[in-house]
Amino acid sequence: PHAGLDFAVPAGTPIKTPAAGKVILTGNYFFNGNTVFVDHGQGFISMFCHMSKIDVKVGQQLARGTVVGKVGSTGRATGPHMHWNISLNDARVDPAIFIGAFQP
Repeated sequence: PHAGLDFAVPAGTPIKTPAAGKVILTGNYFFNGNTVFVDHGQGFISMFCHMSKIDVKVGQQLARGTVVGKVGSTGRATGPHMHWNISLNDARVDPAIFIGAFQP
């Protein structure tokens, strides 16, 4: 099943992390294309997929709002969009419940 949210935006749009965290993994995967995983602590991990460009490195500490890459259509994608997935303690959860929850 499709887990996460898709945001249809123009290719090249900057992708910003919604909360501070640490980059724990980056790579190019068959389904997800160029992907960045950010550990926000307390069991929360964000996954940003289908990126045209990855602008961060594994181990990098990120402040809220840091650009992690650019929107693209890599992997199994039919057009440019950002796929955002959140895991909480290794269980996928709906990112929609967190929109607006990350306060500056």
